Amino acid sequence: MLIVFLVSMLGHTLAHRILAQMARDFAFSPQLLRHLHVINLFIIAFFAIVSRSTLALWLFIGILLITLKFFPVVLRIFLLKRLRDVLVPLLDAVILGLQTGKSFRSSLHSAIELQSGWVRHQLMEIYDSLVMSENVIAMKSALLADLQRELAEIDRSKSRCLDQLRALRKDIKMLQDFRRRSGQVTQQLKMQAIIVTALFVALLLFVIKQFGFQEHRKLIFGAAMTFILGLVWIFLMGRRIKWKV
Repeated sequence: MLIVFLVSMLGHTLAHRILAQMARDFAFSPQLLRHLHVINLFIIAFFAIVSRSTLALWLFIGILLITLKFFPVVLRIFLLKRLRDVLVPLLDAVILGLQTGKSFRSSLHSAIELQSGWVRHQLMEIYDSLVMSENVIAMKSALLADLQRELAEIDRSKSRCLDQLRALRKDIKMLQDFRRRSGQVTQQLKMQAIIVTALFVALLLFVIKQFGFQEHRKLIFGAAMTFILGLVWIFLMGRRIKWKV
């Protein structure tokens, strides 16, 4: 029992450190971080109680730590998508601020203050880099680096800020529409591939049941290989179509 308790505490401590690092990287609120700590403690304690093997507990904690270690990669992808979605409304707010007589930096700061969480944290770092005349962004991302560069150019251009902002908004909106249309094309291809795969598997099972596998294994393997090559070709063509929409 003592060994189980010590292993549980070790697992909780390691998971606590990973969660704390995630909270710093992604600007989690203190309340959310506390909830994650409580959930983590509950899960480890529950598994320690129901588990009858120290080895199983070690295995569970290892899987939990690996999952937490790779979770930021998935979360970063989701947050970058969210950041792309708020760029056009953000620029609209900045343009509105300029039209009411505010300076570019003041308008940008007011627009960023309307955001929350990780998005606000990243945008505020871009704003701070403009104010401090620095080109370093803590979060390494091509999207953030491009945005920082564009905003820095606008900030240096005192007389054409409004025109440059409108041009930047137009480019971002065009890119978002392009991504949406290309995503629809690839989604249709995936759905068609799923339907065709289901039909092929059903037909394959029917042939095996009716005519046997050993007698027609060469034909079955040949058909399966041809089908797989066809799927690969469809997805390769889909990637090309994605960039031609």
